[in-house]
Parts: sequence; structure tokens; C-alpha cells
Amino acid sequence: MSVAPVGSYPELSGVQQARRGLLPDEHPALTLPREQLAGRIQHTLVGQGITERAVRLHIQETLTHGFDAAVVPAAWVAVARDELRGTSARIGSIVDYPHGSSTTAGRRAEAASLVDEGVDELDATVNIGYLLSGRVTEFAADLKAVVDAASPIGVKVMLELPLLDRRQREQAVQAAIDAGAAFVKPASRGAVGIADPATIAYLRRAVPASIGVKASGGVKTIEQVRALLAAGADLIGTSSGVSIVTGGGLAKGSLYSY
Repeated sequence: MSVAPVGSYPELSGVQQARRGLLPDEHPALTLPREQLAGRIQHTLVGQGITERAVRLHIQETLTHGFDAAVVPAAWVAVARDELRGTSARIGSIVDYPHGSSTTAGRRAEAASLVDEGVDELDATVNIGYLLSGRVTEFAADLKAVVDAASPIGVKVMLELPLLDRRQREQAVQAAIDAGAAFVKPASRGAVGIADPATIAYLRRAVPASIGVKASGGVKTIEQVRALLAAGADLIGTSSGVSIVTGGGLAKGSLYSY
């Protein structure tokens, strides 16, 4: 999955920046008006008690602000698709969120079901317990099964790097590459770890240019977005997108925990 050019600044891709040899402090994300960064934000709605009204409002926010995509819980993909009818906006969802501990068969079935529902984007958790148990082969096989089940939709893989030591990080990244991941991500949510520029730079160096890097996990401010894009992120996943691009107050509550 490639990042579609957005507005007048396709140069925001971390891959393209690396090829041009620009330093992080020269990155255009550091000076662009906040509303122009919306095209690199995947507007994400997660949590318990999400209603149809909340989903439809979320989609309207995506359209109003020009976010890269709207990400909603699996059960609401059909409603989101209906709300997006007649637009070119993209809809995404997350496989086995938040813990990634379902059976491989269940995870594969969910990924395939979401593709059938019409998602354009898929993020996926990993079974980090396998890796922490030294079951590297099972970890890699489970991840590849999910990626294969989602084909032809590319999968953005949440690697939960804050929970891993150096060797495990390398194993997780290699498994994602071998599985055919479209993007790699540092974590599933802020409760696991806050996305930081050092980790994004590590992922950008660790994967080939054909694989994108998405920053997610506790991204709530414009300063974070700018720093993460400058470090090499191609996309930002956050449930605070509206406040980031408008300068409004931070969203609070159980529905805004991504």
C-alpha cells in the first residue's frame, strides 16, 4: 500500500525525504500550517460504547478536515462505508484490537471479513505473547497469515516495540518484512507506548523503502505530529486529529484512547 499524494505536499513522505537527503530540521512538516498536516493523519475512533452517531460524526470530521482516512471499529465499517458513499475518502479498521491474542484462525477470519466489508485500510495487532515467549516461528507465521488473509489490502502492523528488548525488536521487524507488511508501526496505543521520533527513525532505517512507517500511540499534539513526520513517519494514527489540526482542546474519555 502506498501513501497517496495529498494536496500540494507529497514531499512529506519520510521515504522521499531520505532520498533527497534532507535533515529532520529541514522537513516541511515543521513549518506547514497545522490544517495542512491533516492529509497525513489517519483519524481513528476506538473504544467501548461507540455508537452509530459517533461513527457518522467521525466520518464527517474526516471529510471536513481532509484526513487521510477514517479508521473505525470492525462492527461499524458498513455504517462508515454508507456515510462515505459518493466520496473518495478511505475507510479503515483494526484487526484483533487491542491485544492481538485471538487464535490465528480467528485473526485471519476477521481480516478477511473486513476486506469483504469494503475497507480500504487495515491495521493489525500482533501476538506479542508469542515473541515474548521465544516462539518466534509462531509469531511470524501468525503475522503472515493475517497479511495473506487481507490481500489485496495492505496491512499496517503494530509491533508493540516498547514491550520488547533489542533482539526481539529486530525479530519483530524482520517478521513484518517477511510477512509482506505494507507499513510498520511502533505500538497499538498509548497504553503500550507513546510514539517518539527515535523509534520512528529506527523503523525507517530498519525496513526497506517499499514499506511505509506509521506513527501511532498517544499522539495528541501538533508538536508530536511535526516531530514524528520529520523523523520519517509517512502517516500518523491518532484519535486527537481534530484538536491537532484546529488547535482546539484535547479529546478526552474512553472513546479517545488511541
